Amino acid sequence: MRILAAALLAVPALFAQASQPLPGCEPRPEVGRILDAKLSEETLQQMKFTERVAFRRQVLEDLIVKYPREVEPYRRLIQATKQDDTDQYPALVERFQKQAEQHPDDPLALYVAGLALSGRNTDLSIQMLERARSQAQDFAWPALALANIYAPGTKRTDKKKSAEEIAAFFDACPASTNEDAQHRLRAGSSELQARVAQAVRARLATETDPKRLKDYDILWGLEFRTHPPQEHDALRKQVAADLKHLESLNPKQDDAEWLVFLKNGYKQAGASPETVAAREDRLIQAFPHSDEAYQIVSIRWEKAHKEPEDKTDAAAWAKYHIEYRAALQGWIARFTDSREVQREEWFDAISSDLQVSPEEGLGALDDYLAYIAAYQQPSINSYLRAAWFLVDHNWQPRRVFDILRDSDKLIHQWHVRMLGDNLCAESEEVWAANEVILRQSAAGNVLVAARLAEQPAEAQRFKPFIERELPANSWPTIETQYWLNRGRLSALEGSQADALTYYQKALHARKKPPNAYQGRVIDSLMDEARVLWKQMGGTEIAWKVWSQPPAAKIQELAESGWKKPAKPMPAFELADLSGKTWRLKNLEGRAVLINVWATWCGPCQAELPHLEKLYEKVKDRADLQILTLTIDEDLGLVAPFMKEKGYTFPVLPAYSFVAGLLDLVAIPQNWIVDTKGEWRWTGAPAVSDAEWEAAMLKQLESAKQP
Repeated sequence: MRILAAALLAVPALFAQASQPLPGCEPRPEVGRILDAKLSEETLQQMKFTERVAFRRQVLEDLIVKYPREVEPYRRLIQATKQDDTDQYPALVERFQKQAEQHPDDPLALYVAGLALSGRNTDLSIQMLERARSQAQDFAWPALALANIYAPGTKRTDKKKSAEEIAAFFDACPASTNEDAQHRLRAGSSELQARVAQAVRARLATETDPKRLKDYDILWGLEFRTHPPQEHDALRKQVAADLKHLESLNPKQDDAEWLVFLKNGYKQAGASPETVAAREDRLIQAFPHSDEAYQIVSIRWEKAHKEPEDKTDAAAWAKYHIEYRAALQGWIARFTDSREVQREEWFDAISSDLQVSPEEGLGALDDYLAYIAAYQQPSINSYLRAAWFLVDHNWQPRRVFDILRDSDKLIHQWHVRMLGDNLCAESEEVWAANEVILRQSAAGNVLVAARLAEQPAEAQRFKPFIERELPANSWPTIETQYWLNRGRLSALEGSQADALTYYQKALHARKKPPNAYQGRVIDSLMDEARVLWKQMGGTEIAWKVWSQPPAAKIQELAESGWKKPAKPMPAFELADLSGKTWRLKNLEGRAVLINVWATWCGPCQAELPHLEKLYEKVKDRADLQILTLTIDEDLGLVAPFMKEKGYTFPVLPAYSFVAGLLDLVAIPQNWIVDTKGEWRWTGAPAVSDAEWEAAMLKQLESAKQP
């Protein structure tokens, strides 16, 4: 607060220089050097969280005082405060708004205030940004802020206006590699992206700073996205030539991140697995204790030690876990610079193991809680994870009350970071639903702990939330957890008949029983209901009748994984990785499954093997078609990924198409288009992994019917 107060006193001095030139597209070199040196990710991550927040704020405030006409310190301060220092954000907004009011003729002051107000008072933000631009037409930064305000997924979505604003930004800054601007550019026109790629390549041709040279990764993404697939082989040769040039500019290669950058470049160049592995070996040798080396070694281990395919095979999973933990112990001793392996991995490894001893398990929990308390931003998910570990093992249930004592505050802080006044209705629905899920998870852990500790009074603070009326059209996940918690609360209060009623309601609400996970099925709902049933003297025959939903309900729930799209499927003309062009109109007469995915998406990677098996079954049929749309930004990595995995289904690069179609993009997605080209359903079958292919085929077949 002393820093903010000092800054407020300095307002007239900071913006009294409005007659000076406005900031350019890049920070001046001396500012860039300070940002790189003092605020590198490596430097910040070594600090404890509170120290990191204070240090970053101080560095940025000092830069603002010394270089008041530079944009980047303001941008970073706004972003960091909104994300990591939520309680201080209102004061920061007030400060910058006051500066704009005192200097209404300064485009920089107006822009900074507009940026801070975006998402908080977006109407006023737009006014500030528009005024800034009207006073300085070639000042690029207001255009980028406006492009974000009008982008898909916002309440004020205007794709045309957003595209015009991002084009205006790149007209002023044609070679910018600003992350925010590049994100918006990916959904822009191919012509604009190609123009930016040309400008970036020209700029990088004269660059020598290794930190700036990493922008080649952005350049390659632009070039792959703006060239048809049949030209990608030529692009890979260009990437290989770029890599040779880059290695000559930085022969020492004394930076682990630089070596990772080169390795990923070789992947995009289409280098052989042996060449990529040699690059990885060089990194491991040069930086043997680094997090980058750990990532390579652990991924190699996972490739050599496949997880058991049968998720229910407890013996196979026990053997796998023994092997993994033995490897992990070696990694903990070896990769001393990796915070992840030193602080989190062991707790991850033992958290689901019911055979772990209390001494070992609680020791790992203590280390994990100490780490997140010191080094991570306070997170409700981290504390929910710790609470679940205790109740799952029936250890120290009273400790759960302390761990989740501040759950309301943590959830509120999370919600503030996620929300704003410029979210589209779909986004607001998603974030509101996630908030309810978090609150229900916290309540559920406390309810179970209260039962285990025989302290029912501890659950009373959640009673108003638990008994609150369920919102209409709630997600099935929310409905199931809601009735489960109602049952838990009633059981704690001694109302067993009510509890069984609520448990049955929860059983009927869920789409499907939980899948087996690592040799174990965790079904708290069924287990708790069965215990209570037996306590009340219920018979096994009656239990089977009571716990089984009616056949019609089972069918309804199985089909509830699908919903009708809110808009029609627009015509598309997209080339796949082999260069073949696919058009929606040419697919009429066939039922079409379209899967939307990306190489970096974990749930996608779990789903794609099932999709490949289904594709192999139907690829020769004339009445069905399977296509996939990738939204990868680094398109050069997709073909190597497909080759490595052995997938053969058609892949159509479609970032711009998907971003233009959807306001909110979440993957994986499955779309089914009927034989007339009508977009019939979006979603996925509500079945176990083992039943996925058969259920998806059934849904696809049904799209051939009127």
